[in-house]
Amino acid sequence: MEELIEKAKKKDEIATGEIIERFKYLILKEASKYHIPGYEFEDLVQHGYLSVIKAISMYKLGSNSFNGYCINAIKLNFKALLKGQIKHFREVPSNEMLDFETAGNYEFTLEDEVIAHAEVKKLYAALDKLEPLEREIIERYYILDHSLGEIACESDKSYYQFVRLKRKALEKLKTFM
Repeated sequence: MEELIEKAKKKDEIATGEIIERFKYLILKEASKYHIPGYEFEDLVQHGYLSVIKAISMYKLGSNSFNGYCINAIKLNFKALLKGQIKHFREVPSNEMLDFETAGNYEFTLEDEVIAHAEVKKLYAALDKLEPLEREIIERYYILDHSLGEIACESDKSYYQFVRLKRKALEKLKTFM
């Protein structure tokens, strides 16, 4: 595996393709778990492939732990995408994606800004339709990065009530958007 990674790091497209192929079913499984506004299933799969390419570029040769490293990278990148912590890479078929030095220098296009603005407007409109407590939970959990335990400690409700309220709020948001 280390030899294959070394070839991929030297921009060997065949080696990169073989590595992606090894993680294809995990990517499909993980992509099927998420429903992110503005992303189709195919977009999520593409994001998984990009996660593997990123893992290849960041992996330290000789560590002999690429499988675990890559699996963890795929799962974490999907979670980060869900939380909005990853900038959207506009997927355009291009060999530049395999150029690891320039892959991180993506610049937003006007189209990206228009899409982002529209999505933010939809999100705020949906948030305005939530009950005040539901909105507070969503904002504190996803924006302020508070745990549900922290939120529950400052209230007379139990942790499990907050879990149910958060789930209910997310279902409402999904419906509204």
